[in-house]
Parts: sequence; structure tokens; C-alpha cells
Amino acid sequence: MTSWLEDRLRDALTADAEQIRQETLRPAEQAAPRTRTVVPQRRFALAVPFAAALVVAVIGTVAAIVAATAGTTPAVPATSPLAGPRFLLTAANDGVTVHDARTGKITSRLALPPTPQGSFREPGGYLLAGAGDGATFYVAQSVQSRETQVSSTKFYRARVDDQGRVAELVRDVIPEVTGTTASSLAVTHDGTRLAYSLDGKVCGQGKTLRFCPGAQLTVVDLPTGTTRTWTTNAAEQIESLSWTADRRTLGLVVKTESRILDTTAPGTTLASSQVIAPGTQATTATISPDGRSMLIGHSRPPRYTVDEYSVPDGRKIRTLVSRSHDGDSMARWNLIRYDTTGHHLLLGGNVEPLSRLDDGRITPLIRPGAPDPQLLGSPAEIQAAW
Repeated sequence: MTSWLEDRLRDALTADAEQIRQETLRPAEQAAPRTRTVVPQRRFALAVPFAAALVVAVIGTVAAIVAATAGTTPAVPATSPLAGPRFLLTAANDGVTVHDARTGKITSRLALPPTPQGSFREPGGYLLAGAGDGATFYVAQSVQSRETQVSSTKFYRARVDDQGRVAELVRDVIPEVTGTTASSLAVTHDGTRLAYSLDGKVCGQGKTLRFCPGAQLTVVDLPTGTTRTWTTNAAEQIESLSWTADRRTLGLVVKTESRILDTTAPGTTLASSQVIAPGTQATTATISPDGRSMLIGHSRPPRYTVDEYSVPDGRKIRTLVSRSHDGDSMARWNLIRYDTTGHHLLLGGNVEPLSRLDDGRITPLIRPGAPDPQLLGSPAEIQAAW
């Protein structure tokens, strides 16, 4: 006959075991190699052999259930909420929307004027920039007149509240720019300096056909309205503008070269800019807030990667993301954006969903739209900022 102590212990442990169900177990964290499961100790010790055996049996049952669920652990456990900016902005042919940066869910839309008649670069002629805090955004829209073949670009500032609703929308934050289409947009983290680039203008005909001038970069000091412009003879666009936290250095891509420009140094051409990691054939790039490294997206079919390079010496530090693609379209990255801290990234590509990267963990947010038939089935690029 067992003692009353054994009876009490058996009843208590049985009741505990009955509370253990699949739904009460937390998802197993991704275990590092050679890591063993640690089971919390009971608050009391059992000296009776029968009771000790019962404890071992219960622990064994729990360990077996945890082991059975370990292979189905989600990539992003619900118990680990994402940090970083709360909201982000995206652009499509039907306008500009605010999204929850943790789920991708739309929270509001910007009430921008209807798109003027004319031609524009997808999506909708929009360019987006954010201060990196998920609250302050800038929007540029370029439309080319069918009659004059001249492009005009208007600039807006939007702020969202803590619910993701548009709290402010300011039009014409800088004067409208006419000439050629805008190709990139960036704003400093404190919202005081806005940079934009314009495509080169084609002049002449036949043997005299040329760019006059080439693409150009303009930085606007928003409090004073003063501007400074750099030009290039390159026949390609200036893209992927990004600022360091000190508001001094701009990252950019010209042709397929990733570069940095000291905007306080003398000079009026991009010849003074520094090439980072020559020969990498960049499709997009962004400089880190501290200015010490640069992320560069490349395409070397069948793989396309995002690699980190040291700014001082151009050496490759690591590969952040690597993908393979065997489809008809050439896969490429077209969006990499840091937040203010440099710990969170927005990533996008023509065959990739808009995603965020946090401590090595990728979370898909928004899938690309359907291919545009007029672009021969090429997937639509994603415009986004936070």
C-alpha cells in the first residue's frame, strides 16, 4: 500500500500532465548545433522512488512532444514581435499606401492628386523616400507630357500617426522640377536634406545624338531651400540614393557602379565620388547609417545576392542574402533600405516579395504585382520606404 504522500504526489503530477497539450506548448526556438533542451526544475524534490519515476515519465512525455513539434517551427514565431519602424510606404500604379511594417497590412492611403495624363516610369511614376523611422516619408512623381515630351516632377511630404493613418500631407515641399524624369529619391534621418536625381537628356540626332547634359544629382537643404547639383556624362541613370546619419555622405549607383559622394567636398561632377567594390555590377545599393559599410545587390545568373562591403577598403565582409533563379526573366534586387538604427532592412526584387531582414531573419511582407503585358511579362518592381 502506498503512503498518503505518494498518493498526493501522483494526483498533483497527473493533473499537471493533463494540462500539457499541443496548443499549450510554445513553438520551439531554432536550436543552435549541439544545444540541448533544458527542462525547468520542479520547486520540490522527491525522495520516494515511485514518485521520482513518475517525474521522469512526465518529463519524458514533455520532451517527446517538444521534439515532435521542433521540425514545424515557423520562420517568425508569433512570440517574437518584430522591432524597428512600425510603418512603411509603398507605391503602385493606383497610388501610394501606408502599411504595417510587421504584417504588410494596409493601414491608410495617401490622398494624392490624380496622376496627370502622360507617360511615366512604373509604378505610377512614383519615387519614395523615408526618414527611416516609419513615420515621415517623401514622395516624388514624374510624368512626361505627350505633347511636349517634357517631364515634370512634384514632391510631397507625408507623416503618419501611431495607428498608421495619414496625419499630414504637404504638397510642393520643393518647387516642381521640369526637364527629365526623376530616377531616385532620399531624405536624411532628420528630414532636413532631400536628394533626388534626374535622367540625362537626349539631344541631337544621328551622329550627333548625345546626352546633354548627362544624369544629374541635386541636394536640397529643406529649411533654407538652397540647392547644390552634381552632373555626370554617364548615359545611365543615377539610382539608389541613400544618406549616412551625419547628413554628409550619399550612397548611389551610377551605371552599374556603387559609389559614395561627400556632399560637403568641392566639385560639381560625380567624378569626385568614390567607387566601392569595383567590378561588382551593382543593381542597387545602400550605405549604412554609420557610413562604414555598403550593401550591394548583384546579379550573376543563376544567382543574385546582397553582399556587404567595407567602405574604407572595398573588401567583401559577408553575404546577407543569396538566391537562385532559373526563370525566363533575369532576377535582380532593386530595393535595399536601412532604418535609422541600421539594424533593420527593407529588401525587394523583381521576383522577390517586399521583405524585411532583422538579425538574419527574413519576413515576407508584400508580394509583387502581376507582370505588365506591355513590359513583355517582366515582373513589376517594388517602390517602398520606411
